[in-house]
Amino acid sequence: MLLWFLVTFVILAVGGFAYQSIATARDNRKYRPSGRMVDIGGRRLHMVLKGENKGHPTVVLEAGMAAFSSNWYWVQAGLATGAHVIAYDRAGLGWSDPALKGQDAYESAEDLHRALDEIGISGPYVVAGHSYGGLVVRAFTDLFPDEVVGMVLVDASHPDQWKRIPASRDGRMVAIGNRVTGWLSRLGVVRLFDLEASVRRGLPEQPAAEMKAILNQPRSWFASSEALAAWNNRTRPRINRASSLNGLPLIVLSVTEQPRAGDILTSLQAELPGLSNNSEHIIVEGATHENLISGSENAQIVVKAIRQVLEAAQTDRSLSEDPVSLSGVVTQ
Repeated sequence: MLLWFLVTFVILAVGGFAYQSIATARDNRKYRPSGRMVDIGGRRLHMVLKGENKGHPTVVLEAGMAAFSSNWYWVQAGLATGAHVIAYDRAGLGWSDPALKGQDAYESAEDLHRALDEIGISGPYVVAGHSYGGLVVRAFTDLFPDEVVGMVLVDASHPDQWKRIPASRDGRMVAIGNRVTGWLSRLGVVRLFDLEASVRRGLPEQPAAEMKAILNQPRSWFASSEALAAWNNRTRPRINRASSLNGLPLIVLSVTEQPRAGDILTSLQAELPGLSNNSEHIIVEGATHENLISGSENAQIVVKAIRQVLEAAQTDRSLSEDPVSLSGVVTQ
């Protein structure tokens, strides 16, 4: 029985690997980079630029843990009518080349700044980060405080969240989970069962297909596993030592539909507005972590929040003087 089990396992593994290899080659031919491949010194980052620079701050969008530029489709399209807006892929994600070693949030922020320099786009910036991307935009602001004039945290990660969720074992279990997902994707399991459908649900056909094609491959999961492994010992202490945002315009967007450990995540979100003395906290009723940006209706709330920060940055007005007011949200 053991022999038959081993033979069956080998046959399935070889078949799954072949299935994955053929499908990956097809996807790589079909889904080419939609933006620019920017060399940052032996590696390239993929950057999607939309809208025109009309003398206003440039908006930079930072995606979540395994996500990339396509995930920002609705938000970037909504902003591009009146602003210059950039979405990009961190190292090892989307179409970007991998880094030589696993990166923490500060190393990702340095990559982003080099890429912006390379394409000739300088500050001021309004930065917006979803999920883990919230840590990267906070690192970017800490490294380049004179260039950032506003921030939007879109259901962003809190640096202490794995410390506050004991079952995560300081995030190690989540890192292992992403690495396992990477191995499963090599064997075609993620593709076969469409395990990551929730990440792209609500996006138009093309960006949804791009998200599916790339998240079916192992590279995103291995890159995100390395970022998770660096979170507790490298990213977390540096973020917690970061300089105060003082009066930087800051909007924190949070959701009501939380996964496991929802009470802890909700309490952590409530702490984020305290990063600035010029902040607003908006809770989007009925929104999930994923559809806050992948769903077109919720994405328009994100667009509104970013525009509000842009206006506050340009007029020096307090956010409390002109708060975001939309149906379906609770402002705190």
